[in-house]
Amino acid sequence: MTLTRRGWATLGAAFGLFAGGRLLGLAQLWVLGTAAVTLLATGAAWTAAQRAVLAGDRRPVERLQVGIEGRVDLVVVNDGDRPTPTLALTDSFDRGRRSARFLLPPLRAGESGRAAYRVPTDRRGRFELGPLRATIGDPFGLSERVHHVAGTTEVIVYPRVHHVLPVPELGGDALDSLAPELAGRPAVGGEFHLLRDYDAGDDLRRVHWKATARRGRLMVRQDESKHRAPVSVLLDTRAIVHGHESFELAIEVVASIATALEREHRPYEVVTASGERLGQAGQRHLATVLDALAVIELSGRDRIAPAVTGRRSTAVLFVTGAARPADTAAVDLMVPRGGGLLVVATAGGPIEIATRGRRAPLLIAPRPDEAFAAVWNAAVLRWQRPDRAPRTRASASR
Repeated sequence: MTLTRRGWATLGAAFGLFAGGRLLGLAQLWVLGTAAVTLLATGAAWTAAQRAVLAGDRRPVERLQVGIEGRVDLVVVNDGDRPTPTLALTDSFDRGRRSARFLLPPLRAGESGRAAYRVPTDRRGRFELGPLRATIGDPFGLSERVHHVAGTTEVIVYPRVHHVLPVPELGGDALDSLAPELAGRPAVGGEFHLLRDYDAGDDLRRVHWKATARRGRLMVRQDESKHRAPVSVLLDTRAIVHGHESFELAIEVVASIATALEREHRPYEVVTASGERLGQAGQRHLATVLDALAVIELSGRDRIAPAVTGRRSTAVLFVTGAARPADTAAVDLMVPRGGGLLVVATAGGPIEIATRGRRAPLLIAPRPDEAFAAVWNAAVLRWQRPDRAPRTRASASR
């Protein structure tokens, strides 16, 4: 049991009244000081007499997303054999920087009370909820006793994910001529040709016109026996090329592209400029990638690690802040003939890369007043057309 701020103020006032009564010789001040001490003693005795045996449960959504509010449900049960007094519940968030507070009315024996609150999701990261505390205080607010009802729970707030088109499939049959470790994953199904609905961005040469006429909507043929080119997503985490806003946008770009690739069952890997792999290479590891993106921070490296630029991949997506010529040239060497390079510069500015005799790279540097998803989708659609220009509007304008 402890005194509240009001209790400590009352105690200080009582000592002041006693001192004033002694110095001035006024009995009235002694009476007021005695009344204050009596009030404190009465409140402390009342608080000490209250008993509460409580059990609590917290039910949060453990994985949230920036911009999408998460709900936390609290359940408190009276496990004692007599009613509880009015309780003040406090559940901390982000190590006590914020908290949710409720008043819970008296509960009969075995009765439960419920409360709920919203978790702020204005920034990505790994946060801690709790502990959940129930406070019993006297009617005058002079003393209190705290019961720990529930422990802590960890929640992860993922970066914002935009609905974007996946990286176009590149490499095709040329994959088999590369090193074995670069060969794409053959999908199950043997020689069976899978028909599916057309999605924006699909190659029109794959449209199955007979099935389209029969079903009345565009159908696309997908040859499941072919290798599917793996995509290497390179996230530039160097502080030298990023500001806060450009770094957060870069994380959103990688999260969005990874989600689109996962949706298409495409093999991919996410690697940082320092050589750290996020998640596991291959398929169906989006949750581990988003877990890592939720807590990733800028690094102090000046250059991209040689272990990264020494890789080879038929499709490379380089997400950086300010695109520096030396960096883009190094990343360009990762792409063999027949492959494709995509560069997103979240800090804006010009991007210049030589084509080296292969298909023109896709270069995107969205302006601050542009939505990334719209710029990306439009650029990918133009890039896939047979008559496309060598560079996109977003990069040519710079």
